[in-house]
Amino acid sequence: MATVMLTLRRTEKGSPFRTISEVQARLGDVPQERILSYPAPGTATVLDLLDPTITGGRGVELVDGILVEKAMGYDEDSLGLWLAVQLFNFASIQNLGKFGGAQGMIRIGGTLVRGPDISFTRWDSVPNPDELDHLPGPFLEVTPDLVVEVLSEGNTPREMAIKLGEYAAAGVKLVWYVDPDTKTVTVYPKGRERGKKVLTEADTLDGGKVLPGFALPVKDIFAKRAPARKPKKRKG
Repeated sequence: MATVMLTLRRTEKGSPFRTISEVQARLGDVPQERILSYPAPGTATVLDLLDPTITGGRGVELVDGILVEKAMGYDEDSLGLWLAVQLFNFASIQNLGKFGGAQGMIRIGGTLVRGPDISFTRWDSVPNPDELDHLPGPFLEVTPDLVVEVLSEGNTPREMAIKLGEYAAAGVKLVWYVDPDTKTVTVYPKGRERGKKVLTEADTLDGGKVLPGFALPVKDIFAKRAPARKPKKRKG
């Protein structure tokens, strides 16, 4: 990915950001290499986000006209997929709602499109479940009930705090931040710091009112999945 110039030129569209420092501050001090330099930060549109010749097929979000690549490694993506399967298996028994993965983009506002690692929207929380079942456009345009983010090394605390504020403002009922490094899951009711719970491997994660009855030991999320190696047989 091209590195963003230290100074941003004002384009015909009129970027509101004068320097890369201002761009990084809006995004939460993310590394420059995650910021796409074209279109100029502050001028990108939803059409740019949907253009694979611009994004290169990578996981990219749109934030106030800035295209920023999601920080996600293979292990984090695998963990998110495993957790999504557990949630899907539980919810599908009662057909509670619809799930989205890391490529399932959520349009929170006109210039804000996020791609949480997992999202879940209950059928009974939207006016028209049929529209949720077959979205008329490329993005989820209603507020999901649950959002899950698996933290990666490239995420910054400020970035995740900004995202949390956006989810809270949008009305997300439940937000989980899964941290593979500390092997914890931080639960934010309504996306707010107030009332948050940090769950360790000694605790059990539950779905609250969004997924009543769902329960998963936190230790299972971070458990070793590779089979034990068989001892080599001695020759002779």
